[in-house]
Amino acid sequence: MQSNLIVGLGNPGVEYENTRHNIGFAVLDAFGEKYKIVGKQKDSLSCWYGREKTKIKDEEHDLVLCWPTTFMNTSGSAVQKMLSWFKLEPKNLIVVHDEVALDLGKVRVSFNCSSAGHHGIESIIQQLGGNEEFTRLRVGIGPDPGGDKRADYVLNKFSPAEKELLQSVVECSINALETIILKGAGEAMNKYNGLDLAKK
Repeated sequence: MQSNLIVGLGNPGVEYENTRHNIGFAVLDAFGEKYKIVGKQKDSLSCWYGREKTKIKDEEHDLVLCWPTTFMNTSGSAVQKMLSWFKLEPKNLIVVHDEVALDLGKVRVSFNCSSAGHHGIESIIQQLGGNEEFTRLRVGIGPDPGGDKRADYVLNKFSPAEKELLQSVVECSINALETIILKGAGEAMNKYNGLDLAKK
């Protein structure tokens, strides 16, 4: 049976809930809710995590969901501990995170790619000794305001007008995760990387 570690990136704390930067947490929350995988706090692993043997389209999979309790920029600590604890390889890792370079309504699946300046991904790659051979589900939160405005922008909450589109994005992200688990990153790239839910 295949095992996957699925990590959602975000910042812990009530003040960061529902912010753009925490879209990784939101997607993982929804995925866990669908498959009844509940997280529990594990301080020694620097995260909340839940593990279940789960059927996805009649295939059984061993899934570990992880919400790091470190801040975004040090997410790699929790990821490295979890991979080690569950004896998994980076190829078994799927990371869900925000992508300011993509507009809201777009998702992108990638494998074996650089961090492209995302500090959470930088931290993971660093903790994995430079290994980039893991899958990422990048969830658009743009348009990118650029420059000095970016830091504040990613910590803003979604506007009421964006909420409906956001729900579609979360549902699409769950579907993309299922495809990655069942068919692999390549198939998911072909299916989802050209979508723009804002134009539907």
